[in-house]
Amino acid sequence: MNTKGLQGYLLFAILGGFVAWMIWGQSKIEVDVKAYQDKIDKLEKKVDSLHAENTHLEIESDSLLQEISDYDNKIKNLNIKINVIQKETKAKLDAINSYSTSELQQFFTERYGSGFIQDSIN
Repeated sequence: MNTKGLQGYLLFAILGGFVAWMIWGQSKIEVDVKAYQDKIDKLEKKVDSLHAENTHLEIESDSLLQEISDYDNKIKNLNIKINVIQKETKAKLDAINSYSTSELQQFFTERYGSGFIQDSIN
């Protein structure tokens, strides 16, 4: 029975040695924490800079959208005026097309005088 107890102690010693080697025996990994912290700080500054630039671009975008809206309104108003002018011009052309020859002669005589008829006939 003495050998069983010795085997247990021996097994315990081997396991203890293995655990000790796992904890203290492996080579330590050197990590340059300061370099990583510097990189993190630089990235944070870059992110802050990009946030500020993004905010500026959003404000500029809103301003440009407002300008586009203003221009769209001006274009709509101009199109309305153009349509009115086109309708008035069409109405005047239709009115002129409906004049008879004698009405046209009377119109131009009143507008330019009687010399117009003599010049146009000759």
